[in-house]
Amino acid sequence: HALANYRAFGENRFTIVGVFDQNPALVGNSIGTLTVQPMENLSDFICNNGVDDAILAVPARAAQAVADQLIACKVRAILNYAPIHLNVPKDVHVQHIDPATHLQRMTYYL
Repeated sequence: HALANYRAFGENRFTIVGVFDQNPALVGNSIGTLTVQPMENLSDFICNNGVDDAILAVPARAAQAVADQLIACKVRAILNYAPIHLNVPKDVHVQHIDPATHLQRMTYYL
């Protein structure tokens, strides 16, 4: 919810076009103007909508499989929140975001 509603994306000309989840209790729910779609729709949606970059916020155990789906649909940049290193082709850029690491850096100065 927080990422889908993050205003700075729009202010910087990034548009969130799809939100996906495997939890049946969340599928069909609205997040702003978007409807949460089932993970089974991910590849078709990404391939058919010309998505260039993606945000990956999934458990570590699912991250590589989801990244592989994104790459198969020509996504070339991934913002990765999963706590795992992704194996991707050289022409795919991955930016890893590890909230725990950032918290550790912040608390160091306390």
